[in-house]
Amino acid sequence: MKLRDIGTEVPLLAAGVIWGSSFVSGKIGVEHMDPVLFSLLRYLFASLSVLPILLLFKEFDRTVMSSPAVIGISILNAIAINMQNIGMTMTTATNAVLLIDINVVFIAVLSVFVLKEKMSRRLVIGLMLGLIGVFITSTDGDISSIGGGTLQGNLLAFFAGIIWAFYVVYLAKTLRSGTALVSATMAIIIWTTLVQAPLTLLYAPDMNVDSTGWAMAIYTGVICTTIAFTLYSYGLRALGATTSSVILLIEIVFGMVFAVLLLDETPTAGTAIGGLFILLAVITISFKRKKEKEDATKRDQE
Repeated sequence: MKLRDIGTEVPLLAAGVIWGSSFVSGKIGVEHMDPVLFSLLRYLFASLSVLPILLLFKEFDRTVMSSPAVIGISILNAIAINMQNIGMTMTTATNAVLLIDINVVFIAVLSVFVLKEKMSRRLVIGLMLGLIGVFITSTDGDISSIGGGTLQGNLLAFFAGIIWAFYVVYLAKTLRSGTALVSATMAIIIWTTLVQAPLTLLYAPDMNVDSTGWAMAIYTGVICTTIAFTLYSYGLRALGATTSSVILLIEIVFGMVFAVLLLDETPTAGTAIGGLFILLAVITISFKRKKEKEDATKRDQE
């Protein structure tokens, strides 16, 4: 492996590990304050930490702040982060990371319709594996659990992932129009905060926050949002979008490892089996995208 490649892969790997830790820190955070308030504080600290980057990043396109597409994507992001945080008050961090990150399968499906990418047998197989995994993980293999609190939390996490699938695909469409990734990311962080403020006033009756809650809000805002996205953007500019699938795998693995080590979560048999199906689905879709990228590169070189 070339040293140049290592220099761009390390930031991507670091972003994946940090995002894996965000599920544990988020789970702790929502146990120490209202989950909707936690969403606001996370993005408030992210926005504050973005300001120095905006001053240093001379290429930042300020017109992005008035882009209807960016504003719409930010609204989706605000809805999804609230669903994730509310869901984690009713389910485990392990289940959350699995049920949210299955969205790579739905990203691939949406890309067929929105980005006009090709439908393939591998995509269909990945979708089927993913849906089986989601069902087993959500119900823990027990149909009688339908209607219970844990299932509600699992479904909130799952649908948060679905909304983020729309977020990713429409962000990709926006970037294809010429918007810079870093500019779009910074603008989305700021707009998400602005959207989240009135939602918090409406849906967060309890504004009490203890020291642990503040610590988790700062960590998820500065480290898991601003720094992780900056690392991701840096590596992505050099290695291309296909590496995002690998990063997703790292996020799943470290999210589950951190949940076991730091939260003492013990995955149930249903979570383990469902998680295996979800990992297989993500791997299936990842290889599909990587192969398509390699084939396209070969055609360009001919």
